[in-house]
Parts: sequence; structure tokens; C-alpha cells
Amino acid sequence: GPRAAKPGSSLGAAGRPVGSVARTPVRGWAVVLLCRAQGSSVVLISYTFGLFLPFIRDDLNISLLQAGLLQGVWWVTAATAALPFGAWFSRFRPVPVVLVSLVLSLPFLFMQALATGFVFLLLARLFFVLCHVIATPARTLLLQQWAAPRQYAQINSVGLSQHSVILALAVSTSALFITAAGSWRAAYLLMGGLMLVQAFAWVLVAQERKAPVRDIKSQLNEQEGTPLRALALYPQAWIIAAMMFFLSATWTAMVTFLPTLWLEERGVSLTLGGPLLGFLYYGLIPSGLIGGFLAHKIRNRKLLLGVPALFNVLFGVTIAFTTNPILLMFLITGLGIVWVATPAINVLPFEFPGIRPREVAVISSLVVTFSGLGFAAGPVVTGLVAQFTGSLQTGLVTLCLLTGLGVVASAVYPAHARNAAPPMLRADGDK
Repeated sequence: GPRAAKPGSSLGAAGRPVGSVARTPVRGWAVVLLCRAQGSSVVLISYTFGLFLPFIRDDLNISLLQAGLLQGVWWVTAATAALPFGAWFSRFRPVPVVLVSLVLSLPFLFMQALATGFVFLLLARLFFVLCHVIATPARTLLLQQWAAPRQYAQINSVGLSQHSVILALAVSTSALFITAAGSWRAAYLLMGGLMLVQAFAWVLVAQERKAPVRDIKSQLNEQEGTPLRALALYPQAWIIAAMMFFLSATWTAMVTFLPTLWLEERGVSLTLGGPLLGFLYYGLIPSGLIGGFLAHKIRNRKLLLGVPALFNVLFGVTIAFTTNPILLMFLITGLGIVWVATPAINVLPFEFPGIRPREVAVISSLVVTFSGLGFAAGPVVTGLVAQFTGSLQTGLVTLCLLTGLGVVASAVYPAHARNAAPPMLRADGDK
């Protein structure tokens, strides 16, 4: 079973882990949210692919199945690399790891704008994501280096709202931008320029000498054994991962193929489809902030996992059949709000008894792996079913019904959280 918490990770008189950061500094908020913005930019490049798809298909002459593969390779690559990268790169300081990831990925983003065919675009997307996944374990380590444990869920909630703002604006305006510019390639060049700006901002903001935990490398080296053992020690992690698989599959299927379904079968223009799809994020902008509240108030973790899984299926199937734009706005908003629980879900590994910082990074990488598999399976399964049936609607409905297995997965998760101290790194001055 899970190890007992080590001395030094027990709760002190003040009710917080001994040696942990008492309150997240302003720079700590900035570092973690800037890292989240970088992740949002990468996700944006995948999610807007559905809006670019009609233009890319005309330019490169690709089939629906090839379109599904172009979206799928993005997430298959993330899924394949996340776990080994999480185990290996969790031994390094997170700040430089994030910078290296950004610098390595940028050339492959610009290469996507220069793609001349299906294979070229496929390889550029594959290597771009591979470089991005290097930073996967850094995200949980940044929380532990810069933030107070009691604020993890709150910070993730603000990050979700920030993520929603970025993607809502981009999804709502990208079709208009492409139409005005007359080129999907220009959109990729613009996104590359924005990520270059983020790299410069990271150098200025993420200054390790100002972190609450400055000796992070030595503390990570103190953790004996492979962090991969956490996969066997904490079986509940696999349930979290499975649930995120199904949420992710529905999401990416929708953002990839809804614009094409509306355009080709319903006569809805992309200039209307883009803003409609943006409703996935509009509801999350304010509601994402309650993720921290949910983490503290919903002690029955089955509900925290199962309720979003159930509504994910119901909204997804209904959206595939709905033609009324007004009703679609409400349904798509609901599908987005399903993700309001994810900030709380993402901090569940921190409450596993006796878990250590590098092990949290590995568990988070497992969740990224399954999320990536879900994001990959969504468009591939939908595209495959659509290819054989001749109906995108059938493909979307089939995929959404399959994600009902997420409700089953949530039913076997432990009902209540244990009162365990979260893993922590010693703040500067605590020895």
C-alpha cells in the first residue's frame, strides 16, 4: 500500500506542511500562470486545427481520415512521451526545462506554416509536440517550488479561467483572421510569434534566485528510487487518468469536426461556426474560478469525477443532433463547463498519502498520457466512423456514446479523500 508520510511532511501547529511555502508570492503566481499560458498556446494550435481544416483540405488536398490523423498524431505523441519524460526530466530544475522546451519547439511550429503536403505537416506537428512534452513534469514541480500547497487548486482554477479566455478569443476570431488574411499559414506564423514573446517573458519572470524554494535540484536528488513506482503504489491514479481520457476524447472530436459538420451538412459558415465553438470557453471563464472551491467542498471524490463524466456524454450527443444556433450556444457552453472540475481533479494526486514531489510529477504525466490518448482517439475514431458511414454526425455520436465508460471508471474511485499532508519541498531557510 502507499507509504506513510515521512517526518517533515506532517502538519505543524499552524495546520500547514512543515517547511512548505505559507503563501504564494506574486512572482510565484506569475510564473505558474505564465507556464499555463504557454501550455494554452500549444493546445490552441491543436484546437484551432478544426477551424483551419477546410482551408488546409483545399490547400493540401487531404481526406477526412488524414485530418483525423493530423489531429491524432498530436495527442498520440504527447501520450507516448509524457510518462518517460515525466520520470526522466522530473530530476531537473523546472525553470530551465520549460525554457529548453519552448526553444526547441518553436522551429517546428514555423515549419507547420511551410507545410507542402500531408507528410510534411504530420512530421512538423509530431516533433513540435515532442519538444513541448519535455516540460510536462516541470508544471507540478513549479507549483511546489513557487506556491503554497493550500493554494494549488485555487491557482489551477485561475489558470483554467485564463486558459479559457485565451482559447475563447482565438477560436472566435481565427476564422475571421484566416478569411481576412486569405491564408491559414499566416495564422501559424502569428502563433509562432506569440510563443516567441512568451519565451522572452519566461526569462524575465521565472528567476530562480527569487523562488521560495531555491535548492530544488538537491531536494529532488534526495528522493531515492524511481518515481515510476508510484504507478503501482497508487492505483487510484489510473482511474483519474481513465476519466480524463474520456473527457478529452469528446472535446477534441468536437473542436476538430463540428465546424466541418456545420459547414458541409448544415450550411453554417465558418464566421458563425467559430464564435459558436467559442462557447466552449465562454462559460469556463467565470466558472473556472470555482475549481478550488470544489476541491475543498466536494469530499466525495466519486462525485467530483462521475458528474462531469455523465454530463460530458449527455451534452456531446445532444450537440451532434442539434441544429438551432441558440440552443447550440447553451449546449456548447454546458460541454465547456463540464471541465470546471478539472482543477480539483488535477490536484487529487497531491492528497495521496506519503507521495513525494517527483512521484506527483509521474502521476501527472500518467494523466497527460491518458488525456493525450483521449485527445488522439476522439478525432481518429470520429474520422474513421465518418469515413465508413459517410456521416460526420454518426462519427461524433458514436464517439460520445463510447465516452460513457468514464462514468463507470469514476464509480470505483475511493469515495472520500484521506487527510494526508501534501508533498512539499523545503522553502528557503527551512532545513
